[in-house]
Amino acid sequence: MGLPKALGPYGVSFVEFELRRTAPAVQKGVENGVRSGGGAAAGTLPSAEGAPLMRIFYPTASKKTFSVLDVKNRSWLPNVNYLMGFLSRAVSPSTAARRALVWTLSYIIYPFFYPFVPTQASVKQPLLVPENGFNKDGRLPVIIFSHGMWACRTTYTATCIDVASHGYIVVDVEHLDGSAVMAQYHDHKGKQRWVEHAYSDIPFDDVPMSDRSAQLRQRVEEIQKTVDVLQALDQGLLSQSSNVIKGRTSLDVKLLQGRLNFNYLGIHGHSFGAATAIATCCVDKRFKCCVAEDVWWAPMEEADYERVAGNVPVLLLNTEKFDWKALKDCRNKFLAARARTSGEAAVTELMTMKGTSHMDQSDFPLLFARALKRAGMAGKLDIHHAKDINSRASLDFFYKNLLPPGTGAPYLVDVVKEDGEHLVVSKVPGPNDSSPV
Repeated sequence: MGLPKALGPYGVSFVEFELRRTAPAVQKGVENGVRSGGGAAAGTLPSAEGAPLMRIFYPTASKKTFSVLDVKNRSWLPNVNYLMGFLSRAVSPSTAARRALVWTLSYIIYPFFYPFVPTQASVKQPLLVPENGFNKDGRLPVIIFSHGMWACRTTYTATCIDVASHGYIVVDVEHLDGSAVMAQYHDHKGKQRWVEHAYSDIPFDDVPMSDRSAQLRQRVEEIQKTVDVLQALDQGLLSQSSNVIKGRTSLDVKLLQGRLNFNYLGIHGHSFGAATAIATCCVDKRFKCCVAEDVWWAPMEEADYERVAGNVPVLLLNTEKFDWKALKDCRNKFLAARARTSGEAAVTELMTMKGTSHMDQSDFPLLFARALKRAGMAGKLDIHHAKDINSRASLDFFYKNLLPPGTGAPYLVDVVKEDGEHLVVSKVPGPNDSSPV
């Protein structure tokens, strides 16, 4: 059990940052008679002044081995509350007895996680200073990662580490819209608070799609606030006291000062996070490239299809089993609108990995392969192979469509010829082509 080492040539380190809040949180409620949030798991959401907690993965040239002091810091699950959230998906906390059961099981199981399920990244090592001409000013391209439903900032650690090990700074956001399995933040008094999954007590299909669309809008705002915070860090506008995260994983605000290249800002997401990535590109021109894995299109509204991410290059990277008629219809609607409004100028690629399932683009099968295969929740393709193919396809797209031509190492990924045997590349309709894909 454990996550694999980085795919790229560099070691990876990580730190965390959460902007100190200046105003109280606001209570979730009902808007226009439609339930927004709510349920047994409903809590409070941070105010507009705040920004979500972010885990920042980055390349390092440090050869320092992992410290025993960081055993818990490097745990894939940084707090027992996340385990409670995951168990709540299996045991709905709809009654006091069920919540007590989830609480008890979590505290029994959690001690086995942090010693045996470590993140393959060090804590707070020096940021890499590349020697190639592209980075002559010391700045590195930035990728924002948006997690999917029932996930959190650590659920896609393997993918984030693979990207960071090729020279990118990867910022993994923990969304506070109620879609995360569990999300943490600190209130304006500095006290740690938790946002539980907003709908753990009702069936997935019973959640009004208008609520999902509202969550999507909040997610987009959180991504934009994250970039605002990163720009402030890059410009040296934030003091160390602005970071509410303390301890060994706390970001030293000087680490990123003058080191982020926002001319090469990309976004990467999975499922609900993939919809977040595309919707963000629709409204924020700071983003220059998008990799969207297994997009869950349903929460996107008509305006999102009309904006269709402008001319930002988009890779739709799908798994074979995450496919049904309604999803295809939404995807074709997006592709048709994109071709109509952007024409041949927009780079759009559509790939499908054969023998894979939706969860294969997350860390879960890497950690619980046998259990997920028995439950029919993992694909037939070897999960480590699937992870590598997924990472290489994403990295190759960023290299070709985000960075200047001829950039070279360290961003160039070693594309494996055999990957093509497991990837189906679909023809994307042009502006005068109405055939579906």
